[in-house]
Amino acid sequence: MLNQNLSKEDAQWLLSEFKPLVGGSIRGKNISVYTKALNLMRGTNLPNPGCSCEYKSRAQIAQSVFGQFQTTIEEVENG
Repeated sequence: MLNQNLSKEDAQWLLSEFKPLVGGSIRGKNISVYTKALNLMRGTNLPNPGCSCEYKSRAQIAQSVFGQFQTTIEEVENG
C-alpha cells in the first residue's frame, strides 16, 4: 500500500530523482536514493542497508513498489 500521507513534493521527488534510476545500476553511492524512495512510498524510516549484499534487494523492493504505484504517485504530483 502506498503511504497515504505522500505529499506533492515527495511525489515530485520520486518522479524527478528516483524514476530515472529505476532499472539502472545499483551502487553504494545511490542506495540512499532507493532507501529514501522506499521510505517515502511506504511511510517508513528504514536506514540504509549496512552491507552491499543487501543493496540489490532494497533496490528491487523500491522499484517494485514504485512500479505498482507510479500512476497514483503521478496523480498526487498533479493533484
